[in-house]
Parts: sequence; C-alpha cells; structure tokens
Amino acid sequence: MVAASLSLSCTYCFESCADVSYADLFLAGKGYKPVEDGWSIKPLITYPTDGGNIPDNQLYREWCVKTFKNGEQIYAAYKEIAFEINYRAEPTKTDYWQTPVETRHSRYGDCEDSVFLFFSKLSGLDMDGDIIWGWVVDKVNSNAFAHVWYQLFDKRGRPYIVEGFSKEWNGIIPVEMLTDGERRVPTLMLRHNQANRMVDEMIPSFAESYEEDQFTWAVYMNNATMVKEIFQKLQVMFARHKGQLQQSMY
Repeated sequence: MVAASLSLSCTYCFESCADVSYADLFLAGKGYKPVEDGWSIKPLITYPTDGGNIPDNQLYREWCVKTFKNGEQIYAAYKEIAFEINYRAEPTKTDYWQTPVETRHSRYGDCEDSVFLFFSKLSGLDMDGDIIWGWVVDKVNSNAFAHVWYQLFDKRGRPYIVEGFSKEWNGIIPVEMLTDGERRVPTLMLRHNQANRMVDEMIPSFAESYEEDQFTWAVYMNNATMVKEIFQKLQVMFARHKGQLQQSMY
C-alpha cells in the first residue's frame, strides 16, 4: 500500500517522471483497441473540413454507442481529451486545477484537467461512472505516481478506465486488462451523479466537520487531510468554472 502522506500532484513519481503522462508510460502502442484503427480506410477516419486536429472514427463511435449508455456523448468527450489536449506537467510544488474552460482554451493540462474536461461534457447526463483520485503502481519496475482517472461502466456493468493524451483510439480500457501490468490504489472515489451538487451541498459540510460516515462517497486509506485538500481544490476550481460559464453567456 502506498503511504497516504505522499503528494497529490499527478506528476510525482518515485523515479523521475516529469513531463510524462500516463499515456506515455503505459498506453504508448498499447491500450485497448476494440475496433481496427482503420487509418488506411479513409471513409472511416476523417478530419474536420475546417482544418481541426480531432479525427473522427466511425467504427469507434459505433463501438461506444453499442457498449455504453450515452455512448455518442462518451465518444465525443473521449475524442477531445485523447486528441485535442496535450499533456503538460506542472512545476514542482504546484498543483493548479484548471477548469474545463481553461483546459479547452490552452489545449494542455495534466491528469485531473483531462478528467474534469471529460466530466464537463457528460455532467448533465445520468452516467454510471466515478471520478477517482489515487495511485498507479507499475508492477514491472514498482514506479508509482499520483493520478486522477475516470472509471466508466458499460451497459452490462463492466468497468473501464478512461485516459486522455494518447493520440490513439486506445484509451477506454477494460479494468481487467490493466491488472497484469499495474495496480491502482484509490484514495477517493466520487460518483458521477454526485459531482454536480457536491460544491453547494457537500463541501461546506465537509469543511465544517469531517465525519467519514456522513458521506456516501468511497474514502480509502483513512486520510481525512488528503481528502479535505481534494475537496478544497474542487471547491475553488468549480467556483471559478461557474464564473467563467456565466461570463460566456454575456
């Protein structure tokens, strides 16, 4: 078990992993490809006529629709975090959580920025999924780093991990495929359908007095300090995001 006192930064690693994303470490040339790449089949892989960088993969779209509830929206959300957003590690001792507006504008971020952007495109939907903070441990070399990821469940309840930055159609991965090469140690798991109301209803209560059994989310490693830090950052980020959305309406 990884010590609970370790840094929350998604760029920390027992060995130097600066400027290296999960996609760089574990997904390069791997991941899960439920359909053929189809790069040589031009009608299946297309690009926007306006010169945009995000490809469209009809086979992958059909797989998402067949596999997941709200599959069309999941496909669009994954496509953006996989192809449009570039990974950028933060400076040492810096852990700024970008809003989805900021990430989309800058086109770079780290793991939590990718997750929040993915979530933002699905936040109004009834989704069977979780936002998870925790640790990824490489079983081959024992490297471990703090990470944030989205866990998605298909129509049969099979869990998948959603990862960004891969630049491939390989980042929605069945959990059982990952167990041979890595171990994931969760710190906090927040249900998708709780996230929209947590800032107004949950965080103020958490800040006033923390009692582990008063909440319905899953807390691991019994570390109130770490969990409180997560929620403080969430409160700041969501408040800033709300203001940005309001400004865009005028």
